[in-house]
Amino acid sequence: MKKQNTKVRTVDKYEGYSEIGEMYSSKWRKVDLLIPSNFRMLCAILGVKMEDVLRDYMWMVSYAVSDGGTERQRKAAKKFFLACQFGQHAYPKKDINAMFEELKAVRTTYNTTENMDWDDKELFWKNNHMYIEYWFKRWFEKNSRQDDISILENY
Repeated sequence: MKKQNTKVRTVDKYEGYSEIGEMYSSKWRKVDLLIPSNFRMLCAILGVKMEDVLRDYMWMVSYAVSDGGTERQRKAAKKFFLACQFGQHAYPKKDINAMFEELKAVRTTYNTTENMDWDDKELFWKNNHMYIEYWFKRWFEKNSRQDDISILENY
């Protein structure tokens, strides 16, 4: 009897999540803004680039993992966002707070990856990328909408 040569091939069904999907990733955008004169003058006096102020605010309010902000700064950014009532025409403040808390939890989990070995980090990132897609879709679809999820491409 002839011995069959069988090869076992491991398939990673989550391979597509190694990198975050293009639609869900950070993007460079050119933004054309009218910058108030007082803001320009304040930035000039203080030697602060207005781009730095805007960029830092965006990274802090989103609890992004690559910002150097402190928890106090992130709380202040969140408080400002809520005080301006951004998005409260579509979601109650309670839901928006829940969104922020969930983003904070993702960041907190990320902060625990420092001592992971390579395989565990790869698994973490796949899970993180799957979750962030799920997170967006869940919140996006929570309210009845006329638009499709692909609207994210416009933001």
